[in-house]
Amino acid sequence: MNSEHTTWTLLLLANWAAYGQPAGAPKAASASPPAITILTAPTGALIQNLGTGSSALNLGPISYFRGASVTGASSQKVPNSFVITTRFALRVDCPGSPASSQVNLFVSRVDSGASYAMAIDGIKLGTAPQTLEVSMPCGSAGEHRLDLEVPTSTPSGSIGSTVAFKATFKN
Repeated sequence: MNSEHTTWTLLLLANWAAYGQPAGAPKAASASPPAITILTAPTGALIQNLGTGSSALNLGPISYFRGASVTGASSQKVPNSFVITTRFALRVDCPGSPASSQVNLFVSRVDSGASYAMAIDGIKLGTAPQTLEVSMPCGSAGEHRLDLEVPTSTPSGSIGSTVAFKATFKN
């Protein structure tokens, strides 16, 4: 990289789409679509709530030579790139649904043209939704690992990315 410091911001969006309940899902007059909340993990970088449905993760100044500078983020050098890793948590609530309700959790990347790769729990993200959790109980939270692999040829400067999460009721 041309500079030793690059600021990274990853914008994490919850409730990527407000889809209705699939056939066979628990029916209730007051049931709402599942709501996803992005939380700071005990060992992760700080998550900032930006209001309903969105949060931000700022990884601060990072570089190939100095690594990550934010508490809760780490850096590893690999051939021709470096990987920044942090953890975050996702909580899914299902207002108006039975306590036994389960959801499927999906993730995708909104920006497709970025020069760096992104993975959550080892799942490389693309613009097509991918399954992150096959069955997650409503009202529960789970911790996840985010990896950003940045080629050393990436120009210095700020870059950002948007990740979308979607929860649907499990049949």
